[in-house]
Amino acid sequence: MSDQAPDRGGWLPPLAPGADPPPRFDVPQWAAPRPAPPGDAALAGAGGDRPLPPRFDAPRQAANRAAVWALTLGIIGLTLLLLSFGTLFIVTLPLSIAAWVLATRAQAAIADGRASTGERQAVAALWLARAGVIAGVAAAVVLIALIAYGVDFEELRRDLEREMDRRRRDDDNNGVDGVRTAIEGLRAVIGR
Repeated sequence: MSDQAPDRGGWLPPLAPGADPPPRFDVPQWAAPRPAPPGDAALAGAGGDRPLPPRFDAPRQAANRAAVWALTLGIIGLTLLLLSFGTLFIVTLPLSIAAWVLATRAQAAIADGRASTGERQAVAALWLARAGVIAGVAAAVVLIALIAYGVDFEELRRDLEREMDRRRRDDDNNGVDGVRTAIEGLRAVIGR
């Protein structure tokens, strides 16, 4: 019996004289996870016995503040200019210029690699700022030309108020007359 080969778990080819045994591909037995060392408390889970799974989320990137401020100032400047019919060009022109400068800085920061976000905001802010500067300069030129021509703004305001009152009265009368006409038309159709 000593001449027989040891049992190797089923049929295997014979070993060559002096050869090492073939490698075994057994599944290792399950072992309980080891507790984390005391210094690695940040890596340990809630119970402290297993590490947290790896995180695959992208790192958060800071917003491009110059682009955000440029967009904000561009919107405020152009909105104020439009709502005031150009009379606040003294306020809105500096806002639009500041938006233009900040948008240019934001685009330069993106091009240099100092910032990776805010490209679209910077482009939108640049267009708003350009429109605000052009409209502000145009409003300033028109208002200065009107003052140089000698337009009395108080008389212009009174004329506008009179015209608005006249149109309001006409609309009120037309509204009542329109309802009367519609009622008479319905009566004619119904046959009363």
